[in-house]
Amino acid sequence: MKFNKLVLILASIVFLALLACESDNSDEVTYTEPVATAIPITSDELDPSSEIKEALSKVGNIIDPDNISWPRNITVSGNEIVIEERPDNVLTISLGHDEILFGISDDSQIVGTTIFAQEEGSNIKNKSYGLPTITTDPESIITLDPDIVFADPYASVELIDTLTDLGILVIQTPLNNDISGRKNDVWFMAYITGNLDQAQTLIEDIDNKINVLSDITENNNVKKKILTLSWWDSYWTAGTGSTEDSIINLAGAINIASENGIESNTTIDKEKLISMNPEIILITQSVAWGGQDFYDQLFLDTSLSSIEAIKNSNVFLVNPNWWGTLSYWNIMGAKQLIEILLPDPELDDFGGF
Repeated sequence: MKFNKLVLILASIVFLALLACESDNSDEVTYTEPVATAIPITSDELDPSSEIKEALSKVGNIIDPDNISWPRNITVSGNEIVIEERPDNVLTISLGHDEILFGISDDSQIVGTTIFAQEEGSNIKNKSYGLPTITTDPESIITLDPDIVFADPYASVELIDTLTDLGILVIQTPLNNDISGRKNDVWFMAYITGNLDQAQTLIEDIDNKINVLSDITENNNVKKKILTLSWWDSYWTAGTGSTEDSIINLAGAINIASENGIESNTTIDKEKLISMNPEIILITQSVAWGGQDFYDQLFLDTSLSSIEAIKNSNVFLVNPNWWGTLSYWNIMGAKQLIEILLPDPELDDFGGF
């Protein structure tokens, strides 16, 4: 879009220069060697590094990973989508997509955010501050004139259909739970939005943080039996394939729910909770949504007093924005767990995102 405008401007300049030459009354005809004018292009229009090519080749939704010119072709849910040119205006209707987008772009391209992105405690509250917020009302999105809208599979069908009917390109895609999948999510959104260099910088930061954690997880003191717990009319925990499971594994600890055959996020009864006997209980429920009350109740319920975590007061409220989000910010949850498990893990220079 911006490139086309630049070409028109340059063409106009050349045309005016020719007119000036024709109107010159001098009898002497001179020839001036044309000077090549450098047209600025984004780094995504140059040949990418071998690291970027290799990373894009792992993203199954990208049809031709070697193609980083425009248009770019992707597949979503079996349908081929053509991205004609780098989008000027982008937004998402999913907090996880919001977090990824702010890792590879800024408000020169991002025209709005979900309301959750700007709530107190949000991982990207400072980055998204001041931008318009959108709701499930299509009008709140349409007024921002986005070229592309990212959505998760749970978005309203009516909303998606309305935006599509108005000619807005909606890319509806799930976000992954594991680290390699998280990185693929970053590359996929960067490919679509034309931010491959920024993605490479972010991925390098992610890899550096993972390497720091990996060195620490060699310590046997992190090999504790962990159970994540919340209360919504019943005990909820997280087993194999859940976001919480990937965080616990990254920290080098043991997800006792997974060890007991529990899959994804599900409810358990009190008998199951007692039988699993976790050494550490992590409450992933925010204080605003009853986390502190649930914490207190666990210690008041005498029928749970035999559980190791409760008996030894090893129950902790953790940051739900790190443990429940669907983005690379989960790495901060692994860091938090290591800080719980080890007295001095030496993570002062770990930094954020």
